[in-house]
Amino acid sequence: MKETAPEKIYIEVTPDGTRYYCDAVKEQRTESSDIEYIRADAFIEKACDYLMEYEFNDSPTIADRRKRVEEFRKYMKGD
Repeated sequence: MKETAPEKIYIEVTPDGTRYYCDAVKEQRTESSDIEYIRADAFIEKACDYLMEYEFNDSPTIADRRKRVEEFRKYMKGD
């Protein structure tokens, strides 16, 4: 069975002078100082969903909209 990583993780850090040390990796924010990280593929998918819905809706066809979103996806992945 393939396990998937959570969409977001939170790193609990403690300051020690000018350095920060990781105390815990969690799936929910428990402290306001926790640092939020999101998986790159999850971020790209959310951005593509947004672009498809709101930004590229002036495209003449749905195929053109999909093409522009796919170009964006490839750009973000570095392809």
